[in-house]
Amino acid sequence: MNEPAAPGQNGQKKADATRKKKIPQGFYVLSVKQGTGCYRHLKLSKRSTLEDLADAILWAFDFMNDHAHAFFMNNSAWTDTDCYYCEDVDEDEEYRHTCDYDLTVLTVGQKFKFVFDFGEGWEFDCRVLRETPDGSEDEAEIIRAKGEPPAQYSMVEDDDDEPDQDEPMDDDE
Repeated sequence: MNEPAAPGQNGQKKADATRKKKIPQGFYVLSVKQGTGCYRHLKLSKRSTLEDLADAILWAFDFMNDHAHAFFMNNSAWTDTDCYYCEDVDEDEEYRHTCDYDLTVLTVGQKFKFVFDFGEGWEFDCRVLRETPDGSEDEAEIIRAKGEPPAQYSMVEDDDDEPDQDEPMDDDE
């Protein structure tokens, strides 16, 4: 009996590696909510990566991008299925990385979680609202904002009249 020819033999085209990847066209409008009464609608090119989306979310809420993050596409934080982590925290390369995937992994109507700063556990509720053909190729755009964003870091006031517990007191006091 004849066995089937391996890919690339007998004039067959080579596997997907030699095919050109279709460049995504258009934009997504996403709703990102943090807490009650605070949300942003963002418009990003489908060519943007999930890393770009993480940057846009943090920018829209006045957060500094100084901690790890992950996306959980099944809308349940900390599950191992359908998740993307920033490359820096995945030393064993167990997960997909946010820098390697563009926004074509999303679909209109999809809900998912964005978790930032694993120690503090900032959770953002995300939803893809719609597709649109128009927008800026280079930058994310905030098209609607409601509510004041929470402070990323709480400011602790120091009362100068009281010595800190860790500071030694002068003998004169």
